[in-house]
Amino acid sequence: MAKISLDGRELEAPDGAPLVEVIKNSGTFISNLCYIDGRPPYAGCRTCIVEIEGQRGFPLSCTARIEDGMIVRTETPSLRSTRQAVLSLILSYHSDRCLTCHRVVKCKPGDTCLRDDVVTHRCLTCSKNYRCELQTTCEMLEMAGYEPWDGDTRTYYTTPQPPPDQANPFLEFDPQMCIICTRCVRACDELRHTGAITLAGRGYSTRIEFGQGGAVHESNCDFCGACIDVCPTATLMEHPNKWGATQTERWVATTCTQCSVGCSISLGTKRGRGVMVRPDTTANPVSRDQLCVRGRFHYDAVKNTQRLQTPLIRRNGGQDAASWDEALEFAVARLSQIREEHGPGAIGFLASPLATNEENYLVSKIARAIVGTNSVDSSAGPVPRAACDALRAAFGSEVLPADMTRLAKSKTILVVARDLESSHNVAALRIKDAAAYNGAKVVVVSPMWGEVNDFAEVWIQPKPGEGTAVLAALDAALSATASPERAGDAGPSGMSSPDGALQEALGILRAVADREENAHPLSIVYAPVHYGAQHARDVTAILANIAVTCAGENAPEGLFVLPQEANVWGMRDTGGSPDLLPGYRQVGDEAARAEMEQLWGAPVPSP
Repeated sequence: MAKISLDGRELEAPDGAPLVEVIKNSGTFISNLCYIDGRPPYAGCRTCIVEIEGQRGFPLSCTARIEDGMIVRTETPSLRSTRQAVLSLILSYHSDRCLTCHRVVKCKPGDTCLRDDVVTHRCLTCSKNYRCELQTTCEMLEMAGYEPWDGDTRTYYTTPQPPPDQANPFLEFDPQMCIICTRCVRACDELRHTGAITLAGRGYSTRIEFGQGGAVHESNCDFCGACIDVCPTATLMEHPNKWGATQTERWVATTCTQCSVGCSISLGTKRGRGVMVRPDTTANPVSRDQLCVRGRFHYDAVKNTQRLQTPLIRRNGGQDAASWDEALEFAVARLSQIREEHGPGAIGFLASPLATNEENYLVSKIARAIVGTNSVDSSAGPVPRAACDALRAAFGSEVLPADMTRLAKSKTILVVARDLESSHNVAALRIKDAAAYNGAKVVVVSPMWGEVNDFAEVWIQPKPGEGTAVLAALDAALSATASPERAGDAGPSGMSSPDGALQEALGILRAVADREENAHPLSIVYAPVHYGAQHARDVTAILANIAVTCAGENAPEGLFVLPQEANVWGMRDTGGSPDLLPGYRQVGDEAARAEMEQLWGAPVPSP
């Protein structure tokens, strides 16, 4: 750690850390309109200037790095005047009449601007009012009344501006609000590896554009919203909630339920209703500052008007509204009657991979300790159960010590999925990170194209129904290399002569099996679909064998089985399966049943 002086305060900071981040983390305001935390500096806005003792001029804090003994000043008269001059250049091509007006706090949305009869954009009528970084910067730098261009012809107001694109259901793009900071361009390229946004034109005509200058939906945009998070103005905004989220009352930390990655999100609420989603950078180390289109915009999938407002009881030829007490008494009476007449086995319980652990635990407890049946399952039960059977056979447990932060650090990655980008977007993103920034070699086995394929060294495209056979051939050839006694076993019939892609994949995995240093760590990602339990069992067993061949005793650390639903593993952990008691205790284990009987104070049925 290095010790520095910041405006007379002594601070400790990591040696070599970006100075601008250290200043912000210390609670000191510093303008940085083009900087993205954690990414290389762009040095475009030039507003993050500071004074560093021993250095000439005003160096940029985004390009400066922490050194021991550094003395930094962020607030001096010369710094303030220079920042104001630099910011005025940025504002010269932006709707700035409110940003530089001393009356801004006195105006109301319906008032007519008394300063300029050509003003059409105003802060008071902007959907990003009071959550705009440019607005905050102008207030902190006291730009009100600072008008070096007063009296000059303002080309911004006399030149026709590009029309906004408001037709997209997810995001809106208003290029006339842009200050060309290029944050969105770099976020799309460096954080998302998509490249849907670009700089177009030259000099005075430079613009931000999607794709080839068409509508947002005509580009290859994923609608992840990363550009919205970094945009300092109202250029990029959420379409569904840009007005509803203007006065967010409370932020709630929660978890996305759209897939099994479990991204951490902050849900902004207003009057008890979710109106905005942002990534929670402090919780899940895998998702960090990224989400997918479902996680960001699917919070309103079920509107309040579509929810049941009261319990319903089927009677009188229809469904009648009832009180909670009446509904619970009715359910208890009917379940008791069925158990008395037909036995506990006549009653089944459905847990849910979208419910919380606590809810699934209670379903398991009611079924076993009260009703007396092991008939507990879910719509997601057969496929994960089959995959877990294969994991237990290979490793002795279905609970693997696999940490998904490993994906971005891996050097070799085998992906078996139909379209990982669509089913587990952030997991696919971390695989792209590994390929782009860590030089990882990615092998994709998928019958259809996905965006991860663009980052793959090899794409093996099996024909429908041949996926298991192709993987078995790969496993057999790889095992034959590691075990000479299996040299004659080249896999299933028809797969003994691997095609070019299979041969390339084999070469990459052989380097891992040979423990070559630049081939480790290895990660294997499998995303089974909703159906095909036997297929899931076979593929999981094959991938487990490949992991053991390539990584030996460390194999469980690099194998990731990602169900489609959010909380499949939590559901199994709490007993939401006919073969499991809470804590992954087997129903057929007499000692496990005795332990649960003691905890619950009731008998637990045998299988």
